[in-house]
Amino acid sequence: MSKIVVFTKEAFAGRTAEFKNDVHDLVEKGFNDVICSIKVIGAPWVAYYDKNFAGKHLVFEEGEYATLDDKGKFSSLKMVTDDLDNPEIQLFEHVNYQGRKVTLRSEANLHDIDFSDIASSHKVNGGVWVLYEHINRQGSQLITFPGNEVPSYLPLSFNDVASHVRPLLPKP
Repeated sequence: MSKIVVFTKEAFAGRTAEFKNDVHDLVEKGFNDVICSIKVIGAPWVAYYDKNFAGKHLVFEEGEYATLDDKGKFSSLKMVTDDLDNPEIQLFEHVNYQGRKVTLRSEANLHDIDFSDIASSHKVNGGVWVLYEHINRQGSQLITFPGNEVPSYLPLSFNDVASHVRPLLPKP
């Protein structure tokens, strides 16, 4: 069974809670803006800065995270339950799916394919994808789910900054 275990201090110390379902508002659970370390078992989870799965966010795949760069910032948690098989995303150079486009089915450093820092919209045809501000999975993240069609990154403060993309992969 998939779950996330959260701790109020680094190195898995302090108060702890275990969640097996989405948490829309960590205030109700007494864990708003206090999570400093995490353990994920099974499916990936997304931790959001704002309640109701809004705002800046980070993806946590199965593993232990003794120290978080964004400790004390999370207000909601969502388990990734989507089908991760057959990932495919189309990135477009301009808003509203215009300009050059590239279709990806695996992780890519966009610099290597001459598409870095120009993507302005996308369509997800399969899988769950994470777009990163910088190469090598660095910087701000934007997670996008199957069927998502995002005509413009401007409202997301992510326009023309995607430099790396990767699909979340199913467990072998």
